[in-house]
Amino acid sequence: MGVRLAQLAVVVLVVTLLFYWMLNLLPGNPCVAATGGAATPERIAECEQDRNLDDPVIVQWAKWGGDVLTGDFGKSYLDGRSFGEAISNSLPRTLLLMAYSQLLALGVAIPLGVWSGYRQGSVGDKITSGGAFALLSTPVFVLGLVLMLVFAVKLDWFDLSGYRPISEGVVAHFKVMFLPSVTLAAGLMPVYLRLLRTDVIGTLQEDFVGTARAKGLPVRHVLLHHVLRPSSFTLLTIFGIQAAQAVNGAIVVEFLFDLDGVGSLLVTWVAAREFLLVQTLVALIAAVFVTVTTMVDLLYSVLDPRVRRK
Repeated sequence: MGVRLAQLAVVVLVVTLLFYWMLNLLPGNPCVAATGGAATPERIAECEQDRNLDDPVIVQWAKWGGDVLTGDFGKSYLDGRSFGEAISNSLPRTLLLMAYSQLLALGVAIPLGVWSGYRQGSVGDKITSGGAFALLSTPVFVLGLVLMLVFAVKLDWFDLSGYRPISEGVVAHFKVMFLPSVTLAAGLMPVYLRLLRTDVIGTLQEDFVGTARAKGLPVRHVLLHHVLRPSSFTLLTIFGIQAAQAVNGAIVVEFLFDLDGVGSLLVTWVAAREFLLVQTLVALIAAVFVTVTTMVDLLYSVLDPRVRRK
């Protein structure tokens, strides 16, 4: 575990350093963008001093890291809000969107992937595979707009008034979150389905599956207890990667459905050249990515005891 934590720390440090270096390659004075075009020279000079812009990039990055370790995550020069104040409203929205979309994607992909692999070559398998390819080739923003026009505007089944927390009512919350979750899940589900289908087809050729069938076990029992588990390794790997990278799709979905989550906040901060806040947010995203992939590695030992013996 100590080695894994050290690897996590190294990855976060390297990612933040490279990202900070790329941010500094952007043209123009970041303090002019962050403080606004009408800011006084004194205000701009104060901003430059706070950001240590006269120092080399590596020194600026090191000072940022030292501030983060002491609990200073930076503040906005646009509205004076600290990182904690800005992220406290946005982060729960993004986490819920990602959680809902992953549950929907897995809830559809696992049963369809197992069934499609078992019925390889059938009409149902071809329809399922074709539908998966169609979803995979559809841009997220196009699907989101279609869902909005059909189910929110025409049928008026869902709400487009922006985010509503669960505290305002479970029904109201899901009327706002369902379409964004389906939109984001639509890009994840085909990947999960196709990978699981391929692995199920391979597992069905194994001798232990043939033995289970020869014993007269029901097909459902064979698929759930003998086929699904060894077929889940690739799915688990991709799930770890997709769960962390879902932030990319969340940026588009949040913008479409006016959820004002972390993606929207990141775009706003990059446009305003709020380097310190962007850097802290990138560090948070990198930490989540490495944590999720580490948890996936640990889950391998649960699915396959042979991993524990290595």
